[in-house]
Amino acid sequence: MARLRISIVGAGRLGTALAALLAGQDEFTVDVIDPSEDALDRFDQRQLPIRAHLLRHREDLPAMLAKADVTVAAVPEAALDQVAAAAGAAGTHFLDFSPAKAHAQSRLRELSRERAVFSGCGVSPGIIDNVACGLVHEFSPITDLTIRVGSIPRFPTNRLGYGQIWNVDGLIDEYTRPCAAIRDGRQVMIEPLEAYERIVMDGVGYECFTTAGGLEDLEALTAAAPRNVVFKTLRYPGHLEYMRFLLDDLGLRGRRDMLRSLLLNGLPVIQDDLLLLVVTARGERNSQMAERTISHRFVPNPKIAPFNALTTVAAGYAATLLLLFARGEIADAGLVPHQRIETGRLFSERFLCSLKCD
Repeated sequence: MARLRISIVGAGRLGTALAALLAGQDEFTVDVIDPSEDALDRFDQRQLPIRAHLLRHREDLPAMLAKADVTVAAVPEAALDQVAAAAGAAGTHFLDFSPAKAHAQSRLRELSRERAVFSGCGVSPGIIDNVACGLVHEFSPITDLTIRVGSIPRFPTNRLGYGQIWNVDGLIDEYTRPCAAIRDGRQVMIEPLEAYERIVMDGVGYECFTTAGGLEDLEALTAAAPRNVVFKTLRYPGHLEYMRFLLDDLGLRGRRDMLRSLLLNGLPVIQDDLLLLVVTARGERNSQMAERTISHRFVPNPKIAPFNALTTVAAGYAATLLLLFARGEIADAGLVPHQRIETGRLFSERFLCSLKCD
């Protein structure tokens, strides 16, 4: 079997974590492209058997991708459209980690006519869509679906019970923007930091509340016609009240730069985190009303340290999709839905099974 040639655009944490997972695997040859010399220097320090290339001019990107089979966009959302355009010009398949915004969706649909497109292959959206859809299919009909995702420090040291785990700007967006949901069978936008609940798992208490960005695309769920769907972030108890104090009592909701500076300077960088996925469904099963909750816990992969669980699970999910694609188990054209692969199969593959701690 010929090796799948992967070009990863972006040598940040996520791109480097994915490169570290794919390095030395028989199914792939990998190179990394980045416009930052500093980022490439940090990448080279890992001494992976992967070639790194400096992107001097963005118009050079299509030519640099010409020999690739798959372009992976491990870049900030602002650069996503540019990388997608370059992948289209080079005629490669495409994978990204963020849900495409409106202006990029048409480009990805066009590309998917002739190439495979894997969009939003992170944790949420991403792997959580797979888990949720798998549970939904156990019910007919389904009435309520609650999706909870949380990446939290394994050993919290402050009142927020939190730290710098992913991206502070993304965190602020999640806490301040409207949230996609389904209520009474209709797609709606609801307020963040609402629908508070407490849950207990293995004797540990957590709190959950609505946040934006976890369910950008509800189409995969609408076929099952659930009456209510809500996405929530999971945190240690007390987190929400402290965040409301910052956002509302101190008025930092309207002073984003000050809030960003406060969080960046006040929160520790977390490498030893715990990623929790908890999904509850209610509906009819075997002609009876039933409720089922499933949970998955993930820890960091020490083999590619120092990346935390959130980063390594996102990279592991992308690596698993690329592995199945290399084996010919995923079609080589079209938009690839997250529910395409059965959840148990997904977690049994080499890149994800070592991360699960349950």
